[in-house]
Amino acid sequence: MARQDPATIVLDTSVLLNFVNIGRIELLGQLDKSVVLPDQVLDEIRRPAQREAVEDAVTAGILDLQSIHNPAEVALFADLRADGRLGAGECAVLAVALTRHWVAGLQDRRARLEGQRRREDLALCQTEDLVLTLIQAGHLTLEEADGFLAEWAIQHRFKARLASFRDLMPT
Repeated sequence: MARQDPATIVLDTSVLLNFVNIGRIELLGQLDKSVVLPDQVLDEIRRPAQREAVEDAVTAGILDLQSIHNPAEVALFADLRADGRLGAGECAVLAVALTRHWVAGLQDRRARLEGQRRREDLALCQTEDLVLTLIQAGHLTLEEADGFLAEWAIQHRFKARLASFRDLMPT
């Protein structure tokens, strides 16, 4: 298969909701990548306020909602779902990213490992990587980003594996 646009990221529910939960979904539109959301990820969003924020971001062009129709993607999605270890959103992200050679935005360790098992050179990112990119591009300050860490940990049950984004900054 020919390489497609490596400047496209396909997001899973966890990464997406980390931005939704802090009311900063618009930051995804400031990345230097197109941000794609598979239908299966939208289907996993059950809370009305979260779903409305995501649908608004789709309408605003921040997120590109896409369905899986390509036979290779459908087959890979079914294969990934068959063992029951990954959710539908994670399987959709992997099917699209692996087939189209896009970046897989996944927080789940098991999903990340499965993606790399299937293709060693699979480009992966998680919430922290996206925030770091936004800091480096000047869209966020370190202080704002570190505030996200605190809010995620205290209010949203997401604990990043770093104390400050300063820890990720090149020296």
